[in-house]
Amino acid sequence: MNHIFIVAKYTFIDVYRSKVMNSLFFLAAGLVALTYVASEFAYGAPAKIALDFGFGITSIINIMLAIFIGANILSKEIEQKTLYMIISRKISRSSFLIGKILGLSSVLLINSITMGMLSIFIYVFLGGVFQGLMIWAIVFSLTEALIILLFSVLFSLVTNSTMAIIYSVGLFIVGHALNETSKIFIVKTNMFFKYVIELSFFLVPSLYKLNLKDFLLYKQSIDLNYLLGIQFYSISYMCALTIFISLIFKNKNLD
Repeated sequence: MNHIFIVAKYTFIDVYRSKVMNSLFFLAAGLVALTYVASEFAYGAPAKIALDFGFGITSIINIMLAIFIGANILSKEIEQKTLYMIISRKISRSSFLIGKILGLSSVLLINSITMGMLSIFIYVFLGGVFQGLMIWAIVFSLTEALIILLFSVLFSLVTNSTMAIIYSVGLFIVGHALNETSKIFIVKTNMFFKYVIELSFFLVPSLYKLNLKDFLLYKQSIDLNYLLGIQFYSISYMCALTIFISLIFKNKNLD
């Protein structure tokens, strides 16, 4: 367990030194500026536009960070030969991988809290009323990014970094489009397409369920059990995916 936290610590430091964390300051400043500009064009509802814009940018930045750092973190270790030195010591591949994932997750956590709370602050500053659902929106944004991060790491183990990025982006799009695609007439009436969609629902994470912006913008209430159910589903999915990634990494030929 100690090995995991050591790897997580140095992974976080490595990402920090790559200036990813430093860029958060400029991203936050850009969020304030863009949100203010967007709210100026909103007649009668500047706070609502600011909230929509703020959480939208937060989600996009989270996903971009998850995809790019996830697709490159292991390949970088392999290319620089540092991975061979690490796993030759008393540390298992699984511990190394989980430590890497925890380190990257801490970066996403800091980004989610920073950008999410800044979005809420701007919303309240412009006259909006704080809602408890906003905290859930931040949690779900982080959860979505963590799922994409895991898939990005998975793809990087079976292909190169460029293709891992492309596959991760594709998965993100599919995960959000599944629900609407299933409602298309030809999908509902064609048995083949219907089977494909049902299989996709089983294999692909239902990322659309993690998007709470519409509920926030129109101040719709959501049952707490529904929110807890989605989070339980997401955590279970991530645990299963982490185990699967660990098995692949454990048996991967690094030569």
